[in-house]
Amino acid sequence: MADTQRLRRRPAPAAKGPAKPRVLPVTRPGRCAAVAGAGVFDQLTETDPFLSIDAFRRHGASIPPHPHAGCAVAIYPLPDTGTALRSRNAHGGDDIVRPGDLLWLDANCGTVHEDVPVTRDAECRGLRLIVNRPGRHRAGPPSQCVVPREHMPVWREGAVDLTLVCGRWQARQSLLEPSAATSLLLLTWQGDGALTLPLAADGRRWFALILDASAAIGGVALTAGGEAEALMLPSGQWQATGRTGTRIALVGGEPVNEPVVFRGNFAARNEGELVDVLRHYQQGAMGVMCMQGHDGTH
Repeated sequence: MADTQRLRRRPAPAAKGPAKPRVLPVTRPGRCAAVAGAGVFDQLTETDPFLSIDAFRRHGASIPPHPHAGCAVAIYPLPDTGTALRSRNAHGGDDIVRPGDLLWLDANCGTVHEDVPVTRDAECRGLRLIVNRPGRHRAGPPSQCVVPREHMPVWREGAVDLTLVCGRWQARQSLLEPSAATSLLLLTWQGDGALTLPLAADGRRWFALILDASAAIGGVALTAGGEAEALMLPSGQWQATGRTGTRIALVGGEPVNEPVVFRGNFAARNEGELVDVLRHYQQGAMGVMCMQGHDGTH
Protein backbone atom coordinates (compact mmCIF):
# COMPACT_ATOMS: atom_id res chain seq x y z
CA MET A 1 0.00 0.00 0.00
CA ALA A 2 1.08 3.56 -0.61
CA ASP A 3 2.10 5.80 2.25
CA THR A 4 -0.64 7.68 4.01
CA GLN A 5 -1.42 11.06 2.45
CA ARG A 6 -3.16 13.85 4.32
CA LEU A 7 -4.94 16.92 3.04
CA ARG A 8 -5.49 19.89 5.30
CA ARG A 9 -7.17 23.17 4.55
CA ARG A 10 -4.55 25.84 3.92
CA PRO A 11 -4.95 29.61 3.67
CA ALA A 12 -4.89 30.96 0.15
CA PRO A 13 -1.49 32.41 -0.78
CA ALA A 14 -1.16 36.13 -1.17
CA ALA A 15 -1.69 37.41 -4.71
CA LYS A 16 1.56 37.65 -6.67
CA GLY A 17 0.35 38.65 -10.09
CA PRO A 18 -1.31 36.48 -12.74
CA ALA A 19 -1.01 32.77 -12.06
CA LYS A 20 0.73 30.63 -14.65
CA PRO A 21 0.55 26.94 -15.58
CA ARG A 22 2.72 24.87 -13.28
CA VAL A 23 4.37 21.54 -14.01
CA LEU A 24 3.34 18.69 -11.70
CA PRO A 25 5.65 15.73 -11.04
CA VAL A 26 4.63 12.55 -12.85
CA THR A 27 5.58 9.16 -11.46
CA ARG A 28 5.58 5.66 -12.91
CA PRO A 29 4.58 3.20 -10.20
CA GLY A 30 6.41 -0.11 -10.19
CA ARG A 31 4.16 -2.62 -11.92
CA CYS A 32 4.55 -5.93 -13.70
CA ALA A 33 5.80 -6.07 -17.29
CA ALA A 34 2.22 -6.35 -18.57
CA VAL A 35 1.04 -3.16 -16.86
CA ALA A 36 2.64 0.26 -17.31
CA GLY A 37 1.60 3.85 -16.97
CA ALA A 38 2.31 7.30 -15.64
CA GLY A 39 0.31 9.70 -13.58
CA VAL A 40 -0.02 12.29 -10.87
CA PHE A 41 -0.04 10.66 -7.43
CA ASP A 42 0.43 11.67 -3.79
CA GLN A 43 -0.05 15.41 -4.34
CA LEU A 44 -3.39 15.77 -2.60
CA THR A 45 -3.02 19.36 -1.49
CA GLU A 46 -2.40 20.40 -5.08
CA THR A 47 -4.83 18.11 -6.88
CA ASP A 48 -7.94 18.12 -4.62
CA PRO A 49 -10.49 16.65 -5.45
CA PHE A 50 -8.33 14.15 -7.36
CA LEU A 51 -6.51 11.55 -5.32
CA SER A 52 -4.77 10.32 -8.48
CA ILE A 53 -4.80 10.97 -12.23
CA ASP A 54 -3.36 7.93 -13.98
CA ALA A 55 -2.71 7.11 -17.64
CA PHE A 56 -2.45 3.32 -17.87
CA ARG A 57 -1.30 0.83 -20.47
CA ARG A 58 -2.12 -2.86 -19.97
CA HIS A 59 -0.93 -5.67 -22.22
CA GLY A 60 -3.58 -8.34 -21.72
CA ALA A 61 -3.37 -7.88 -17.96
CA SER A 62 -6.36 -8.14 -15.65
CA ILE A 63 -6.70 -5.98 -12.57
CA PRO A 64 -7.67 -8.59 -9.97
CA PRO A 65 -10.30 -7.99 -7.27
CA HIS A 66 -9.28 -5.05 -5.08
CA PRO A 67 -11.17 -2.73 -2.71
CA HIS A 68 -12.19 0.92 -2.96
CA ALA A 69 -13.88 3.01 -0.28
CA GLY A 70 -14.60 6.68 0.36
CA CYS A 71 -13.91 7.70 -3.23
CA ALA A 72 -15.14 7.50 -6.81
CA VAL A 73 -13.24 5.74 -9.59
CA ALA A 74 -13.49 6.68 -13.26
CA ILE A 75 -12.03 4.37 -15.92
CA TYR A 76 -11.89 5.60 -19.52
CA PRO A 77 -10.43 3.23 -22.15
CA LEU A 78 -9.19 5.43 -24.98
CA PRO A 79 -11.31 5.29 -28.17
CA ASP A 80 -8.58 3.61 -30.22
CA THR A 81 -7.52 1.06 -27.62
CA GLY A 82 -7.42 -2.63 -28.49
CA THR A 83 -10.05 -4.14 -26.19
CA ALA A 84 -13.12 -3.53 -24.10
CA LEU A 85 -13.04 -4.17 -20.35
CA ARG A 86 -15.43 -6.19 -18.26
CA SER A 87 -15.82 -4.33 -14.97
CA ARG A 88 -17.48 -5.98 -11.97
CA ASN A 89 -17.96 -5.12 -8.34
CA ALA A 90 -19.04 -7.17 -5.34
CA HIS A 91 -22.39 -5.36 -5.10
CA GLY A 92 -23.77 -6.61 -8.42
CA GLY A 93 -22.25 -4.18 -10.89
CA ASP A 94 -21.23 -5.99 -14.09
CA ASP A 95 -20.61 -3.94 -17.23
CA ILE A 96 -18.75 -4.11 -20.52
CA VAL A 97 -16.81 -0.88 -21.01
CA ARG A 98 -15.97 -0.47 -24.70
CA PRO A 99 -13.16 1.71 -26.03
CA GLY A 100 -14.40 5.29 -25.67
CA ASP A 101 -16.97 4.45 -22.95
CA LEU A 102 -16.64 5.69 -19.38
CA LEU A 103 -17.09 3.59 -16.24
CA TRP A 104 -17.97 5.58 -13.11
CA LEU A 105 -17.87 3.71 -9.79
CA ASP A 106 -19.01 5.47 -6.62
CA ALA A 107 -17.38 3.23 -4.03
CA ASN A 108 -18.84 5.16 -1.08
CA CYS A 109 -18.89 2.82 1.97
CA GLY A 110 -16.76 0.31 0.07
CA THR A 111 -16.80 -2.44 -2.51
CA VAL A 112 -14.46 -4.88 -4.23
CA HIS A 113 -13.83 -4.19 -7.91
CA GLU A 114 -12.20 -5.98 -10.86
CA ASP A 115 -11.32 -5.15 -14.50
CA VAL A 116 -10.63 -7.83 -17.12
CA PRO A 117 -9.86 -7.22 -20.82
CA VAL A 118 -12.43 -8.84 -23.07
CA THR A 119 -9.84 -9.63 -25.76
CA ARG A 120 -6.99 -11.78 -24.51
CA ASP A 121 -3.48 -10.33 -25.00
CA ALA A 122 -4.78 -7.06 -26.46
CA GLU A 123 -3.39 -3.75 -25.27
CA CYS A 124 -5.70 -1.47 -23.33
CA ARG A 125 -4.78 2.19 -22.87
CA GLY A 126 -6.82 4.60 -20.87
CA LEU A 127 -7.24 6.98 -17.98
CA ARG A 128 -8.13 6.28 -14.38
CA LEU A 129 -9.22 9.01 -12.00
CA ILE A 130 -9.71 8.49 -8.27
CA VAL A 131 -11.86 11.30 -6.92
CA ASN A 132 -12.32 12.25 -3.28
CA ARG A 133 -15.86 12.31 -1.90
CA PRO A 134 -17.19 14.62 0.81
CA GLY A 135 -17.58 12.89 4.16
CA ARG A 136 -21.38 13.00 4.01
CA HIS A 137 -21.35 10.74 0.92
CA ARG A 138 -18.91 8.11 2.13
CA ALA A 139 -21.55 6.06 3.95
CA GLY A 140 -23.78 5.51 0.91
CA PRO A 141 -24.09 2.23 -0.99
CA PRO A 142 -21.72 1.54 -3.89
CA SER A 143 -22.99 2.03 -7.43
CA GLN A 144 -21.52 1.99 -10.91
CA CYS A 145 -22.68 3.12 -14.33
CA VAL A 146 -21.35 3.31 -17.87
CA VAL A 147 -21.61 6.33 -20.14
CA PRO A 148 -21.66 5.08 -23.76
CA ARG A 149 -19.36 6.88 -26.17
CA GLU A 150 -22.33 7.63 -28.43
CA HIS A 151 -23.77 9.89 -25.73
CA MET A 152 -20.65 12.04 -25.31
CA PRO A 153 -20.56 15.49 -26.96
CA VAL A 154 -17.95 15.52 -29.75
CA TRP A 155 -16.95 18.56 -31.82
CA ARG A 156 -14.00 20.09 -33.66
CA GLU A 157 -12.22 23.38 -33.13
CA GLY A 158 -9.71 24.03 -35.89
CA ALA A 159 -7.43 21.00 -36.12
CA VAL A 160 -8.53 19.55 -32.77
CA ASP A 161 -11.25 17.00 -32.03
CA LEU A 162 -12.76 17.39 -28.55
CA THR A 163 -14.74 14.78 -26.62
CA LEU A 164 -16.54 15.69 -23.39
CA VAL A 165 -16.33 12.39 -21.54
CA CYS A 166 -18.07 13.61 -18.38
CA GLY A 167 -19.04 16.82 -16.62
CA ARG A 168 -19.37 20.19 -18.34
CA TRP A 169 -17.31 22.37 -20.61
CA GLN A 170 -18.55 25.90 -21.31
CA ALA A 171 -22.10 25.51 -22.66
CA ARG A 172 -21.79 21.77 -23.23
CA GLN A 173 -22.99 19.17 -20.74
CA SER A 174 -22.29 15.44 -20.71
CA LEU A 175 -24.74 12.70 -19.84
CA LEU A 176 -22.97 12.27 -16.49
CA GLU A 177 -22.40 15.13 -14.02
CA PRO A 178 -20.41 13.22 -11.42
CA SER A 179 -19.35 14.07 -7.89
CA ALA A 180 -17.08 17.06 -7.22
CA ALA A 181 -18.26 18.49 -10.56
CA THR A 182 -15.66 16.28 -12.23
CA SER A 183 -15.05 17.01 -15.92
CA LEU A 184 -12.91 15.06 -18.37
CA LEU A 185 -12.18 16.44 -21.83
CA LEU A 186 -10.12 14.57 -24.43
CA LEU A 187 -8.28 16.71 -27.00
CA THR A 188 -6.95 14.99 -30.13
CA TRP A 189 -5.01 16.90 -32.80
CA GLN A 190 -5.80 15.85 -36.38
CA GLY A 191 -3.29 18.36 -37.75
CA ASP A 192 -0.89 21.01 -36.57
CA GLY A 193 -2.67 23.87 -34.85
CA ALA A 194 -3.75 25.70 -31.73
CA LEU A 195 -6.90 26.27 -29.73
CA THR A 196 -7.81 28.37 -26.72
CA LEU A 197 -8.77 26.76 -23.42
CA PRO A 198 -11.04 29.19 -21.54
CA LEU A 199 -10.95 28.14 -17.88
CA ALA A 200 -13.53 30.07 -15.88
CA ALA A 201 -12.89 31.20 -12.31
CA ASP A 202 -15.75 28.99 -11.08
CA GLY A 203 -13.94 27.21 -8.26
CA ARG A 204 -12.81 24.22 -10.28
CA ARG A 205 -9.18 23.12 -10.49
CA TRP A 206 -7.88 22.04 -13.87
CA PHE A 207 -5.08 19.67 -14.83
CA ALA A 208 -3.64 18.64 -18.20
CA LEU A 209 -1.92 15.31 -18.82
CA ILE A 210 -0.31 14.64 -22.18
CA LEU A 211 -0.97 11.16 -23.54
CA ASP A 212 0.69 11.19 -26.97
CA ALA A 213 3.30 13.23 -28.85
CA SER A 214 4.08 16.77 -27.66
CA ALA A 215 2.29 20.05 -27.05
CA ALA A 216 2.54 23.37 -25.26
CA ILE A 217 -0.03 25.04 -23.00
CA GLY A 218 0.51 28.63 -21.96
CA GLY A 219 4.02 28.38 -23.35
CA VAL A 220 4.91 25.34 -21.20
CA ALA A 221 6.12 22.38 -23.26
CA LEU A 222 4.72 18.89 -22.58
CA THR A 223 6.04 15.64 -24.03
CA ALA A 224 4.65 12.15 -23.49
CA GLY A 225 7.37 10.25 -21.65
CA GLY A 226 9.41 13.42 -21.24
CA GLU A 227 10.43 15.59 -18.31
CA ALA A 228 7.14 17.54 -18.22
CA GLU A 229 3.89 15.61 -18.76
CA ALA A 230 1.32 17.21 -16.44
CA LEU A 231 0.27 20.77 -15.66
CA MET A 232 -1.92 22.48 -13.08
CA LEU A 233 -3.83 25.21 -14.93
CA PRO A 234 -5.21 28.30 -13.18
CA SER A 235 -8.27 30.09 -14.50
CA GLY A 236 -7.70 32.17 -17.61
CA GLN A 237 -7.37 31.86 -21.37
CA TRP A 238 -4.66 29.37 -22.26
CA GLN A 239 -3.46 28.58 -25.76
CA ALA A 240 -2.76 24.91 -26.44
CA THR A 241 -0.63 24.07 -29.47
CA GLY A 242 0.01 20.62 -30.86
CA ARG A 243 0.72 18.60 -33.96
CA THR A 244 -0.86 15.65 -35.72
CA GLY A 245 -1.19 12.85 -33.19
CA THR A 246 -1.01 15.00 -30.06
CA ARG A 247 -3.49 13.90 -27.42
CA ILE A 248 -4.17 15.58 -24.07
CA ALA A 249 -6.56 14.79 -21.22
CA LEU A 250 -7.95 17.87 -19.50
CA VAL A 251 -9.39 17.12 -16.06
CA GLY A 252 -11.26 19.51 -13.76
CA GLY A 253 -13.11 19.33 -10.46
CA GLU A 254 -14.25 21.29 -7.43
CA PRO A 255 -12.00 20.87 -4.38
CA VAL A 256 -13.64 19.02 -1.51
CA ASN A 257 -11.66 21.10 1.02
CA GLU A 258 -11.93 18.47 3.74
CA PRO A 259 -9.18 16.59 5.58
CA VAL A 260 -8.44 13.29 3.88
CA VAL A 261 -6.18 10.35 4.59
CA PHE A 262 -5.60 8.29 1.44
CA ARG A 263 -3.86 4.94 1.66
CA GLY A 264 -3.94 2.49 -1.17
CA ASN A 265 -7.54 2.57 -2.41
CA PHE A 266 -9.14 3.87 0.81
CA ALA A 267 -10.02 7.50 1.50
CA ALA A 268 -11.04 8.55 5.02
CA ARG A 269 -11.26 11.75 7.07
CA ASN A 270 -8.67 10.69 9.64
CA GLU A 271 -6.52 7.79 10.80
CA GLY A 272 -9.21 6.41 13.10
CA GLU A 273 -11.76 6.30 10.30
CA LEU A 274 -9.17 4.69 8.03
CA VAL A 275 -8.65 1.90 10.57
CA ASP A 276 -12.41 1.34 10.64
CA VAL A 277 -12.56 1.19 6.83
CA LEU A 278 -9.70 -1.31 6.70
CA ARG A 279 -11.39 -3.48 9.33
CA HIS A 280 -14.65 -3.24 7.38
CA TYR A 281 -12.83 -4.66 4.34
CA GLN A 282 -10.95 -7.37 6.24
CA GLN A 283 -14.20 -8.62 7.76
CA GLY A 284 -15.71 -9.04 4.29
CA ALA A 285 -18.28 -6.27 4.68
CA MET A 286 -17.29 -4.80 1.29
CA GLY A 287 -18.07 -8.09 -0.41
CA VAL A 288 -15.95 -10.89 -1.79
CA MET A 289 -15.13 -11.67 -5.42
CA CYS A 290 -13.39 -14.51 -7.24
CA MET A 291 -11.13 -13.49 -10.09
CA GLN A 292 -12.71 -14.07 -13.50
CA GLY A 293 -11.00 -15.39 -16.61
CA HIS A 294 -10.96 -13.76 -20.03
CA ASP A 295 -13.91 -15.95 -21.00
CA GLY A 296 -15.95 -14.69 -18.05
CA THR A 297 -15.56 -17.83 -15.95
CA HIS A 298 -14.75 -17.64 -12.23
